[in-house]
Amino acid sequence: MGTTYQQLFSKWATLAPDECLSTEWDYKFKLRILPDVEKCNSLTASRQIITENLETDLANRRDFTIRLLNFVLLTIIYHCAARQSSISFSFTELGTIATICNRLRSQPHPHPAIAALDAYIQLLEF
Repeated sequence: MGTTYQQLFSKWATLAPDECLSTEWDYKFKLRILPDVEKCNSLTASRQIITENLETDLANRRDFTIRLLNFVLLTIIYHCAARQSSISFSFTELGTIATICNRLRSQPHPHPAIAALDAYIQLLEF
């Protein structure tokens, strides 16, 4: 599953490099901090996302990982709102499914942020 997270972030960085940047390491990404999502004094500030241990950290329910994923979720919701695209979530036994614009559906994922990222990538590809 960790490679799935890495692939999703890599695709985001490819499709929207102004939102998510790849780094020199395959499993590290920089997500731009938006003033509407988090207060920041710099217009170029970013938050680093490390996908290498994301699944393990999420399974252990570490507070930092949950905060990081919540930051990803808020960022994606902001970008959807800026594109005037609705996003909704359904919760199943297999995980969370995100739907954007009533037709772009994610695969089930253990955290809403990853489900939202999966659906958001489809929107960027559309």
